[in-house]
Amino acid sequence: MRRMGRLDSIDDLRVFDAIVRAGSLSGAAQDLDVSLTLVSKRLKRLEAQLGVRLLQRTTRQLGLTEEGQEFLGRCRVALDAIQAAEEVCGDGASGIVRVTATAAFAQRQIAPRLPRFLARHPGISVQILTSDDVLDLVERRIDVAMRQAPLVDSRLIARALVPDARVLCASPAYLARAGTPRDPFDLVGHACLTVGDPAPTQWQLWRGEEAAAVPIRSAAGGNDGEICHVAALADLGIAMKAAWDVVDDVRAGRLVRILPEWWGGTDRWVRIVYPARLHQPRRVRAFIAFMEDEMTQALAASADLGLFEGAALAKLQPRIEAARCRTGSGLAEAEPG
Repeated sequence: MRRMGRLDSIDDLRVFDAIVRAGSLSGAAQDLDVSLTLVSKRLKRLEAQLGVRLLQRTTRQLGLTEEGQEFLGRCRVALDAIQAAEEVCGDGASGIVRVTATAAFAQRQIAPRLPRFLARHPGISVQILTSDDVLDLVERRIDVAMRQAPLVDSRLIARALVPDARVLCASPAYLARAGTPRDPFDLVGHACLTVGDPAPTQWQLWRGEEAAAVPIRSAAGGNDGEICHVAALADLGIAMKAAWDVVDDVRAGRLVRILPEWWGGTDRWVRIVYPARLHQPRRVRAFIAFMEDEMTQALAASADLGLFEGAALAKLQPRIEAARCRTGSGLAEAEPG
């Protein structure tokens, strides 16, 4: 990179970062709630001070130059450090926490808990981006992700939050009509509710080291797991769902866990994932600590439902016992989900 002039505006760095995140000058203007003219002016000034072109602009797309890519990394380190310095002088956590999770997890496990979080931290607002895809946290400037998929990005840090599992469940009315499967291969004669396009023709189940590939007939399904969830509640058939998606339905008796010794996957966890930073913003630390506490309490309240494997529960037993002590009873009342 060439010798540059003196940078004299933090806001120019924030505008550049916003342009890259939004993918356009107009998108950055909208995100920052400023005029397009101001965004363009600040970008031109920044490039003039650096003596290089940061962005390659055409009528259809905008991309980083080689110098722009290098500067972006240093720019974001500087913005993180500035934010940490600003927080030292503040009287509490503030700003926006950007969170991503699947729609089901966000609706059932994050959104109902937001009133408690925001009451404790009135200076923070939470923005939730729901997606079944693994979003690029760094590029999208997302602070926290709640994920079940293994971590493959070295720029991120992941911590196991609570165990998860894929379980088979159906409504009491469906089981009364069609019978309760006693063996995995009993599923062959049942209406199964599936996720995927095309619909899967078998379910893979495990009991310890024993595996069973069971042929199934998809009675209904789609590419969104909520379709088979709603269909199961409507007495249409048997669904394989993540435990945290159905925990409240099982507790309330709307759904029944079937084949309790068999699992649709092994060693599954909900992980809390965030970008590796030198300075983790106070607002992000507050949200992570809150969700760890909330989900541990929810796990303590749900440990007797048969939705989580014993080995996974054993790993977190100290945390579960501590959560039970905080609630003041052996089993806490169910958190809304």
